[in-house]
Amino acid sequence: MNREAVSRRGRILGVGLALALTAFAVPAPGTAAAAPKDDKAELAKLKKRSDALAKEYRGELVSLDEAKKAAQKAKTDADRLARQYEVARGAVGRLAASSYMSGQLDTVPMVTSADTDQAVHDAAVVEHLARNNGRKLDNLRTLTDQANRAREDARTKLAKVRKEIDDLESQRARVRKLLAKYKPEKPVSSGKPDGAGGGTKSPIMGNTMTPRMRAVMQEIDSKFGPFPAIGCARPGDPQDHGSGTACDFMENANGQMPSASAQAHGDQVAQYVISNASRLGIKYVIWKQRIYDMRGGGGWKAMEDRGSITQNHFDHVHVSVL
Repeated sequence: MNREAVSRRGRILGVGLALALTAFAVPAPGTAAAAPKDDKAELAKLKKRSDALAKEYRGELVSLDEAKKAAQKAKTDADRLARQYEVARGAVGRLAASSYMSGQLDTVPMVTSADTDQAVHDAAVVEHLARNNGRKLDNLRTLTDQANRAREDARTKLAKVRKEIDDLESQRARVRKLLAKYKPEKPVSSGKPDGAGGGTKSPIMGNTMTPRMRAVMQEIDSKFGPFPAIGCARPGDPQDHGSGTACDFMENANGQMPSASAQAHGDQVAQYVISNASRLGIKYVIWKQRIYDMRGGGGWKAMEDRGSITQNHFDHVHVSVL
């Protein structure tokens, strides 16, 4: 092969390599596949605001906590996919460069074509790379799509955290009055063993709670009982069940979806608690994977999927008091 042919061959392979990379849409660093630098800083700022709210609003801002966890998970997923994408992108680049440098592209039809320029335009090099490295290129495409979707999901969930905080902060004056009206209380044991009602229609599990929670529990049980069970104190629980300020009013005690009539009964219980929240000193109600927090702007808010009927509160109405 003379010098002119070698030169022409090098130009053809170089152009073919560029066409191959372009055809497979390999994004460059800094595109949507990469995580924006300000996401971490934004999440840190929101966490500082949420921590201040939790302290001021007497803890356990469930919807906000869930939104933060979802945003953190989405960000972690996006970062992981972005790293995988960069690894795959580098592998594809090395494969293409290796094919060019080793002369493996000699075997494609374009090299023996009388019209080499036309051969390049016919994308023979692209076909060669697709044929030999198609799986890696397809994997790169998939990772790019997944990374972009994960990043968009992270941004959406970050926006939800911001909205939750804005909503709670806008209620500050009203919440301060509510907290001033209902001072913190210490849990007190009834002296009754688990399973004994102690003057209630329903069996009580964890019969230790604050006087306010007990008064609310007894009123709900008196009006809507008997329930299959009412679960209150759970020693070691870091949230309201541990502090004696929450009870679960079971509509099904077997971890199964309640019947239609039991669900309608739960609807009535939840609505009664919401309608009488100010009088009873209610903090929030959870029912059917939704939460109604009296410290927020009002209304039911959807919760993240926790994985089971019980964890998603489809079989019991959770009531927390201030």
